[in-house]
Amino acid sequence: MRPPKVDEMRSVEASLRVDAVASAGFRMPRSKCVAAITSGDVRINWKSTGVKPGKTVQTGDVISIRGKGRLEIGDISKTNKGRYAVEMVRFI
Repeated sequence: MRPPKVDEMRSVEASLRVDAVASAGFRMPRSKCVAAITSGDVRINWKSTGVKPGKTVQTGDVISIRGKGRLEIGDISKTNKGRYAVEMVRFI
């Protein structure tokens, strides 16, 4: 079995909303992320119930979008300007 393809990245976001973090991690517009969330294509920690665009993510959460892959949230730290530096690993 071969290891999965991964893409490690870091992003600075104004909030830890799932639509903002997923938009950065999957490199897609935030409006498309909101559409995917409302249509039920997004799961957080393999649960699709109760996922809303405003839900906040935490370290260790796994966000998956049907047809796009998985995104694992790593360390989250606060910057000097009050934003959030989020480390992510995307499984393609």
